[in-house]
Amino acid sequence: MLGWQLALPAVANTCSWDNTPPGPMDFQADVGNVYVPRDAAIGSIFGPKERLLFTNSQNSAEIRCSTDGSVVLEFNARATSPMVSGINACTDPTKIFQTNIDGVGVCITLEFPFNGTGSTTFYPVNGVPTVPFDAVTIRRMISPFLLWRLRNKVTLVKTGPIAPGAHTLNRQLFDGFFTGLGLGLRYGLHGTIIQSQCAVGANPVSVDPVPLGDWNTSDFTHPGFTTAPTRFSITLSSCEADPTDTDQATAYIRLDGANGSQPVGDGSDGVFSLSNGSAAAGMGIQILHEDGVTPVPLGADVSFGTIENNKDKTLGFTARFYQTAERSEINGGNAEGALAFTLTYQ
Repeated sequence: MLGWQLALPAVANTCSWDNTPPGPMDFQADVGNVYVPRDAAIGSIFGPKERLLFTNSQNSAEIRCSTDGSVVLEFNARATSPMVSGINACTDPTKIFQTNIDGVGVCITLEFPFNGTGSTTFYPVNGVPTVPFDAVTIRRMISPFLLWRLRNKVTLVKTGPIAPGAHTLNRQLFDGFFTGLGLGLRYGLHGTIIQSQCAVGANPVSVDPVPLGDWNTSDFTHPGFTTAPTRFSITLSSCEADPTDTDQATAYIRLDGANGSQPVGDGSDGVFSLSNGSAAAGMGIQILHEDGVTPVPLGADVSFGTIENNKDKTLGFTARFYQTAERSEINGGNAEGALAFTLTYQ
């Protein structure tokens, strides 16, 4: 009787440097220029969510791991930067790194071979390889695990106020430890964070005060009567924004009463009372979009669309008198109103 046996190659059941100088491997991911709207809410994500990066090591070190299934190999991703608390963002809000820029946090998720897909991989103990995390091998590796490039997903999060200007992102975030090697890799993040916003010049309003014309008291015949609208605009200049339009910023304006002017009703019709020192009575002033039809709500952030890099943005409006009282209560005289405006970029 003839017999035969299949001889399997010996397996190291550990991790080692793969015929290269010993590491640790040095991964420095680069997100490039990323724009964040100046007034984005804390907890908001800016830039592409879970942006996939392929990061090569800065040195020639490579890692090889193999197991026949009799030994469990471990990978441990350990934070070297503080974590941010109290921010509800990313897949796991407890795993947001604090970067070197105040107000900027980041979540890092590793992809293959640390996400449990395939036989030559580590399996995250808690199911998701968001750093920090632990991972293990759970079966025999058909072929060795080889690491020379890191697939990583990066999500930037606004964690607090960000100072004006461009900021250089440069922070070591975590180290990776392997069975048999100890420290096997280091990971840092680089880039430039820029706030999207526009400048407001000394005289941003096209005409101030806006002339609403002279009208006879007899023209005001009933509540809700309006005069012909007058156009004016507010100019935002030298806007800074993402030139690729990947992360757009929207300009919002909020109009509030000033010098004694107050919203009439809830302000949703854009009507406000005359200001202190006005002799006229029985009417207010209504602020509208440049179409002369659509009211601009008072006391609320109103969108005027996205801003574009290195361009000015003009916010168009119209204004007119709006009768608020019965005809018998109309009084003539000077009629003035005032609004203060606040600009935000979200």
